[in-house]
Amino acid sequence: MANHTESLASVNSQYTLGYGMRMDQGTAPELAHPNVSVILPDGSERYMTLHVMNGTWAETKARLLESVDAFFDIHAEL
Repeated sequence: MANHTESLASVNSQYTLGYGMRMDQGTAPELAHPNVSVILPDGSERYMTLHVMNGTWAETKARLLESVDAFFDIHAEL
């Protein structure tokens, strides 16, 4: 029964997802991945990586959706 209780606790856990998006005409270097500081609700500071994608509107949307899916696949254990 302990496993059932533990799995319910993880289902009910609260998380903070930080994100931001901007679409500009032209291209930018995709290899640059700067980190930015983020203040979490509990007041602690963490860092997140900014990602750059180039392509047509449709290509960029497809890559973004793949990236979001991959993020949740990587963090599935949370």
